[in-house]
Amino acid sequence: MEKVLVIASGGLDSISMASKYLNDDLELITFDYGQKGVKELEVVKKFGEKFDKKVTVVDIQFMADLFGENQLSGSVEIESSYTGSVVVPLRNAVFIQIAMVKAYTEGFDKVILGSHTDDIAMTDDTEFSYPDCSPQFFKAMQLAQDLGTFRDQGTVEIESASTLGYSKSDLMKIGYENLGDFIFETWSCYKSDLLQCGDCESCNNRKRFFDQVGITDLTSYHDYS
Repeated sequence: MEKVLVIASGGLDSISMASKYLNDDLELITFDYGQKGVKELEVVKKFGEKFDKKVTVVDIQFMADLFGENQLSGSVEIESSYTGSVVVPLRNAVFIQIAMVKAYTEGFDKVILGSHTDDIAMTDDTEFSYPDCSPQFFKAMQLAQDLGTFRDQGTVEIESASTLGYSKSDLMKIGYENLGDFIFETWSCYKSDLLQCGDCESCNNRKRFFDQVGITDLTSYHDYS
């Protein structure tokens, strides 16, 4: 049995990835960084309660100003399809660094992320859509952690859905198989309202991929018709 620490947002991807390790010594860490979709944190706590897993919530709201203007934590208007302003710069680097400190201090074997292969589709200018989700980025972060710690501490492995070759469809199937209808309680929306908006890029991706994998989407969305 491995001791694993999952960086969980409360979204479909990270919760599905966490479900892969339910039979391991699993803990979750999540971050309040001033995001508009702060309701996602409630899902992580709910997951912890349901499956009796420890959840650590780290308050880094001070980072909102440092992250600058973007759709998730800044004043940029949330859009219904991908644009570069949806990327919070080096957010995964911040999350990984904090998680790795906890992991090395408390003897974890792995730090896990839900970043998947669809996150690194190429944009028109041949850049990754989400640059800090690529296997190359995680490999570089791994090297930095290995160089920054004593050898006798061992190595905490950084593992993501993308390093394992998992797509969003793969994660949805894993999550549904392991969690059943709890998967519909995950929070993908970039906003925090009573229901998920159903119109932001993340909600649209959620609906599209449920349809692609043939799972009836039981998520409750706002009806703006």
